[in-house]
Amino acid sequence: MVRKRDQDIKFLKILQNNINANLHVAQLARVYKLNSDRSRADVQPLALNASGKKRAPLINVPVGLIAQSYISEGAVVLVLFLDRSMENWSKADNREFSLANKRMHDVNDAVICEVMWFAGH
Repeated sequence: MVRKRDQDIKFLKILQNNINANLHVAQLARVYKLNSDRSRADVQPLALNASGKKRAPLINVPVGLIAQSYISEGAVVLVLFLDRSMENWSKADNREFSLANKRMHDVNDAVICEVMWFAGH
């Protein structure tokens, strides 16, 4: 006999898995294109999705200042996804900014914060 409590627990576990699957925190990725001043990169996430296929690439991702010293094409980097949209943030004036939208932990707000591996290291 299936009890209501068992169904509730099953529902909550499925809900938790769905939330976790759509919550972006950090990923390892490989740099496949770098702009001339090393401040932005295109990267391919290394972890395959549930079906075993490559995830979509992340394009024009800002690179942190320290990481710019070590980043190169082929390097493996740590990509973080900000809690909130960085759409209205300006590196030029570095002031507080209003949120452009309500998105949270989104792949559109990716930042490369660390170089984990590069050739010869």
